[in-house]
Amino acid sequence: MLKKILNKIQKFEMQKQTKLDKIAEIKLEIDDLDSKLKKLYTFKKEYEKLENNSTEFLNSLK
Repeated sequence: MLKKILNKIQKFEMQKQTKLDKIAEIKLEIDDLDSKLKKLYTFKKEYEKLENNSTEFLNSLK
């Protein structure tokens, strides 16, 4: 009986560790996506600023 209990404990501990490893992997993926999003939002903001400046410059030439 004790052997069965110990086997169950070991099984659940292994399942727990597998899930924890998956969580860590997902967190790394999320961090990577956040980094890419930050770069893209910065690029978008710079592009919009450039576009506005270009429009203002072209309007000033009229």
